[in-house]
Amino acid sequence: MTAAPEPAAKVSRTRIILARVLVVIGVILVVVSLLSNWVKREALDKETFASTSQELIAHPAIQNQLAQTMVEQLYANVDVSAQLEQKLPPNLQALSGPIAGLSRELIDRAAVELLQRPRVQSLFVNAASLAQSQTVRVLEGDTTRLQTTGGNVVLDLHPLVQRLGDRFGFLANASGQLPPDAGRIVLLQSDQLNTAQNLTQALKSVADWIWVPALLAWALALWLVPGRRRKEVRAIAIGWIVAGIALLVIRRVAGSYLVDNLTDSDSVRPALSAFWNILSDGLKEAAWAVVVIGIIGTLGAWVTGEGTRAAGTRRWLGPWLARPGLAWGVFAAVLLLVIWALPLQRFLVAAILAVLACAGFEIARRQAVAEYEAEGGEAARPQLSMPFRRRAATEQTTQVEELERLARLRSDELLTEEEYAAAKGRLLGAGTSG
Repeated sequence: MTAAPEPAAKVSRTRIILARVLVVIGVILVVVSLLSNWVKREALDKETFASTSQELIAHPAIQNQLAQTMVEQLYANVDVSAQLEQKLPPNLQALSGPIAGLSRELIDRAAVELLQRPRVQSLFVNAASLAQSQTVRVLEGDTTRLQTTGGNVVLDLHPLVQRLGDRFGFLANASGQLPPDAGRIVLLQSDQLNTAQNLTQALKSVADWIWVPALLAWALALWLVPGRRRKEVRAIAIGWIVAGIALLVIRRVAGSYLVDNLTDSDSVRPALSAFWNILSDGLKEAAWAVVVIGIIGTLGAWVTGEGTRAAGTRRWLGPWLARPGLAWGVFAAVLLLVIWALPLQRFLVAAILAVLACAGFEIARRQAVAEYEAEGGEAARPQLSMPFRRRAATEQTTQVEELERLARLRSDELLTEEEYAAAKGRLLGAGTSG
């Protein structure tokens, strides 16, 4: 009989601690990477920003707040009372002031109805996209387009205010009375440009490259602990779960801070809350995807591990996993159900999640099938009602054959050196006592 190789040297405690520290560093870098990529995508990507703008203008709370802003701009720049006075008969002209006040409610409702129209919503999306395009150019160093806005980056709602004024016949030539800066909302002041440009360059660098040191930290952690790599993989997977939960907490805390501190008006807070929820949908999607990937990785590390319950689970699933059609059919149904239940809106995120899940499932399936076939195939089929109970196996092979089977499992990397040595010791001990 061929002599078994020596078990791997015991990993020092220092290496174990260092590996775990590297895992934590990698998880922190993942959180930073996801946050920076979310900001980069929402702020700098034209298509993403246009889609977000369409969702914003379609939300009732934001429509109400924007309508109120439009009406305020209209009343601030057009003398509604004087316009009514010109339209009323001489004996009623003294009532122009009260009528102007009463007409405010009518114009408020008309503004909300106006913002529900697809063409008007397109005007808002175009204005927001223009402001975003202008912002991106400025942040990349091109400030030549700011000459008409006093050096500021603005969201120009002038076309919406003009459209609102034109709806009412008693506001003669309302659009002609609106100054060019009516409806302009300053997004970025000229004295903030240098800071914003520096932050943008840092953000782009972080978003593009920070995932590299995260991968390097995890690779180094796995290299430091030969013989414990499955445990480190499990630690990384748990770290992904923690990272996803941390992102969800960050999103909630940031939203609460935004709503509570940017305004003291209770009427504005519903719009701010809706704005943040829509804007941060991509962050929530990424967070849940990270959590699910972590759960899949944790389960995979556990199922392929050396624990008694993990081994029992593989023995129980072996007969069914040995049928690829059945195994993949059930797995595909479960995976589709999970993806459907998660708040995943981007195809790429769902595709990455599906590929990782399929790869992990196939690795676990092959290990379980190899162990099942090594134990005798159908002869080793377990009882369905007792998946974790250890069973006494019928002696069908000689000691030499069993040692050869263990050697094959170890050479196929289905057993670690520690597992192989322990199984060999039990087998030889049992043979001696017999």
